[in-house]
Amino acid sequence: LHLFSIFPYLRSFPSSFPAMKLRITPNAFSSLSSPGTVGLIMGFAAAICYGFIPTFTLPLRPDAAAGHAGLSDLSILFYRFMSASVIIALLMIVKGKSFRITRGELVTLTYLAFLSDGAALFLLAGYEFMPSGVATTIHFMYPVATAILMMAFYHESRRLSTILAVCMAVLGVGALSWPTGGVEVNPRGVGLELISAICFALYLIRLNRSRVAQMDDMKLTFYVVFIGALIFGCEAFRQEDFQLISTTSEAVNLFVLGLVCTVVTNLCLVVAVKKIGSTMAAVLGALEPLTAVILGAWLWHEVITWNIVLGMCMIIPAVILVIFTRGR
Repeated sequence: LHLFSIFPYLRSFPSSFPAMKLRITPNAFSSLSSPGTVGLIMGFAAAICYGFIPTFTLPLRPDAAAGHAGLSDLSILFYRFMSASVIIALLMIVKGKSFRITRGELVTLTYLAFLSDGAALFLLAGYEFMPSGVATTIHFMYPVATAILMMAFYHESRRLSTILAVCMAVLGVGALSWPTGGVEVNPRGVGLELISAICFALYLIRLNRSRVAQMDDMKLTFYVVFIGALIFGCEAFRQEDFQLISTTSEAVNLFVLGLVCTVVTNLCLVVAVKKIGSTMAAVLGALEPLTAVILGAWLWHEVITWNIVLGMCMIIPAVILVIFTRGR
């Protein structure tokens, strides 16, 4: 674009030529800063970051074929959650936020931490029985589990579309579990991932319906991950399974797990739940299995077979169907 060649012609314009002005008013960006838009952005960010969990977790686990001793699941989750709590605590100190909570809030935060820990632990355990992309896709059923629990215990209306979505999700899990192309999915792994999904669904529901629903996002996230780290650490010592970090690569992977896959994910998720509700925040997690499957195939050479594609094509639409027909 020969921009300089137009300068002589610009000189020839009469001085009375009306000036063109670009007026940017505060309303121009009001839609971008609306609670709904912020919630959507935070939900997408949480889903993408969550999809990176297998990428930084698999190198930490024991690998007999490669002669890598690795770390136990409890140790991995302790370091991940503890590093995340330290990062959040530093952010809170810099921002001058208070750490003060009441006894009742501590009780609520403790059972939220147990639910969060359950989702993380069972998700990790499932990696042993199936490809990480398949495990993450089954875990992604938590929005469907959210819908079922809301209908069963919170008296939300039973819709035909929700029942259809549940059937689609069940068929999707069946497709993922079907052995083909040399990829076998152990039923035990499917059970572990379903438990993980239920734990996460309960976490989302209780987060939005508890006495800490109005608590500062950063403080809430700090206490959930800090109490969660203490739970994992105590359990690791009880089982005599606590292991120290032995290599630089382990330290780097654990730090990234703590920062990106825990701090960023939880902060974004809490904001999303508060801005757009637990159900809509759940559907934005559609990027979780997509991210995990793509990274698993690219970095870990996990095979993408027809049943994996079919299962994803049934589970993800089922989740989206739940959201858009519930009007939330």
